[in-house]
Order: sequence, then C-alpha cells, then structure tokens
Amino acid sequence: MAGPRRLDPDAGRRQPLRHLVAAFTTQMLAAGGFIFFALIVPALAKETGLPERDFGLAVTFIFIGTALSSPLTGFYTRLFGSVGAQAIALALMSGALLLVLLGAWWSTMLAAFLFGMGYGPLSPLGMTIVTERTPSHNRGLFLSIRQSSQPLAGVILGRLLPPFVIAYGWQAGVISVSVSVAVGIIVVALWPGLFRLRDEAAIRSRRRVPMAGGHGWLRSALTRLAIPPELRALWLSGVIFAITQVVMVFFCYIYLIEEIGLTPVAAGIFASNLQLAGLFARPVCGWICDRIGRSDLVLIAIAIISVAASSALLFVTSEWTAAALFALALACGVSGQAWNAVFTNAMSELVAPDRLAEMNGRAFSFLSLGWMAAAPGCWLLIEAFSDYRPIFIMLIALNALVSLSLILGLPRKATAP
Repeated sequence: MAGPRRLDPDAGRRQPLRHLVAAFTTQMLAAGGFIFFALIVPALAKETGLPERDFGLAVTFIFIGTALSSPLTGFYTRLFGSVGAQAIALALMSGALLLVLLGAWWSTMLAAFLFGMGYGPLSPLGMTIVTERTPSHNRGLFLSIRQSSQPLAGVILGRLLPPFVIAYGWQAGVISVSVSVAVGIIVVALWPGLFRLRDEAAIRSRRRVPMAGGHGWLRSALTRLAIPPELRALWLSGVIFAITQVVMVFFCYIYLIEEIGLTPVAAGIFASNLQLAGLFARPVCGWICDRIGRSDLVLIAIAIISVAASSALLFVTSEWTAAALFALALACGVSGQAWNAVFTNAMSELVAPDRLAEMNGRAFSFLSLGWMAAAPGCWLLIEAFSDYRPIFIMLIALNALVSLSLILGLPRKATAP
C-alpha cells in the first residue's frame, strides 16, 4: 500500500499563474511607494516652503539606489535566499518611507535613496521568477502583465492619496503607504514557495571565481559598460524613453500644479489616468510585438505619440475640459509607460538566447543613466528658464531622434555578442 502523500513545500512552483499573481502583488505594493514620491510633493513643498520642483529630484535618488543595488541581486540571493532577499527589500522600502515624516528635503532624498536600494533587487527577482516558471509561449504576455503592476499602483494612488492627504494630513499619507509596502512582507512570509527561485540551491552554492591579473577587473568593467554596435540605436533610444518616463510620471504632475494651476486632486486624477493608460498599453504593445514580430515599429509609434503628447503639454491650461485632460493623460501614459516591455522584447529579438540575461543586465545599467539624469536635467531647465515648457520642447526633439535612430540604425536579427 502506498505511504502517505508527502506535501511539497513549494507546491505552487508548477503553476505559472500563481507565481505571476505573487510577483505582481509585491511589485504593485512596492511601486506604490515609488509613485508616492511624486504625489506627496505638494504637501512637502507646503511644509518646507520649497518649490515643488526641488522634490522632483527624489526620482534621481531612487534610481541611484536602484543602480547600486540591482547588480548585487545575486549576492543577496546567495546570502539570504530569494525569499529572504525579497522580504528584506520590502522591509527596507517600508522603513525608508518613514524618513519622509521628518518633513525635510534632505530626509526625503535619503528616503528615496534607501527606497531605491530596496527596489533594486526586488524587481529583477520577480522578473526572474515569472520568466523561469512560465512556458515560453506565454512568457511575453506574463512578463507584460507583471510589468503592468506599476501603472496599476499609480491608478490607485493617484485617485486615493491626494484626497486622503487633504482629509487626514500628509503624515497619515506617508504612514499608510509605508504600511501598504510592509503588507508585501506578510505576503512573502505566508506563501514563500511562490517567491522562491527554481535553481536557488545552485545559486546559493555558487561562489565568485577570483579575477586573474591585477587589472582584469578594470577591463571587465569597461567591457560591460561598452555598448555593442548592434544595440547602440536601441540602447540610446531606451535612455530617451527613460527620460520621457521620468518627465511624464513625475514632472508632469508637478507642472500641472505649479505652472498650470490645477488642484492636487485634479492633478492626481490626471496622474491616475496617465497610469491607467500604461496599465493597458504595456500588455497591448507586447501583444502587438508578438503579432507583427517588429518591436522597433512599436517603439517608433510610441516615440511619435510622445512627440504629440509633449506638444499638447505646451498648450494645456486649467480651462481645458475633463475630456481633453483625459485624452492628454492617456497619450502621456503611453509615452511614459508603454515602452518598457517593448524594449525587453526588442532585446530578445536582437540578442542570442544564451547572452540575453547578461545583456539585459548591461542594458538596465545603461538605461539608469536616463533615469538618474532626467530629474536634475529638468530642474536645471526650470531654473534657467523659469518655465517648465523647455522640458517638453526637449522631449519633442529627443523622441524625434528616437524615431530617426530606430529607422536608420536597428538591425533585424540576433547578432549581439
């Protein structure tokens, strides 16, 4: 007679949808904290007497932290395990948000930096879990859905946080978002099997091989920073899309309040609608890429929409109707949020499968240049011209350059080394 059935502690590992839901949930909770740094700006500006644009620099500090911690994802996994690494990342993000309660510019920037340090390893671990647990014929769609968690967080927070802050105070808003991120720790603790990498035992037993030669590490670092010729057009376009994303997600909200004169609630609804567009645009664009097999054409279309949206932002006023603002928010959402999954898909079209993981990591490091430079660049433009509109003129020029570079410079087959 057969013995009692042994329970598998990682019973969900062969159920891709469950892993997708798990990774989607923690990423959405973390993304809520990310969006929070934009939505809390009016309250912090009022508290400190500083202009709203000064707090827009928080996004730079977030991505500095992310750029520093993302390459250490493997180290954290070997040290704490994939489940422990994700729980610690969420705890760091939740605790970092509480520093905003000090109500100062420096504490907000420190909070953003520490938040980015936690955000850095959480995102690649979630992407890896979804990738390795999903059949190849559904992988693109599942990854696109998982990446839609950030726009969904923006939709929810954009509508709820501004009126909540008005009703209960900005401190209550900070605490509520911190608690919501901490909920992710509970989710990971309750269902650890859904957050565990398939090959974790092999990863944790792996050790780095010492580099031969006194300057071997320098040559290796320079090699990783170099842009492969076949990917130059794509990566440079990715940097421009990263700049566009920061402007649309962060500075557009501040612009509508400080320059155009919308109320925080009205601007929050605009930000929510912007994220709503991204929520649907990401999987739709991924689906279109699968159907036509040409991610470059989809990226060119997004760049053209970015030019149109940036042009409209030059002329928006507080007198625009709700319908006009809604249409503009949708265009801004596609401009700033739809490109990520398409870029990832384009990499898979151009890079050999056995090199894709490494090249994606190198691409992310390169794209961080755009994410980190966007906020101080925008701040300098505002200070120099005392106007937000030069930012959108810059976006028009940059996205026109994206279209031209992709038309002229992108190969059609996987050739990257």
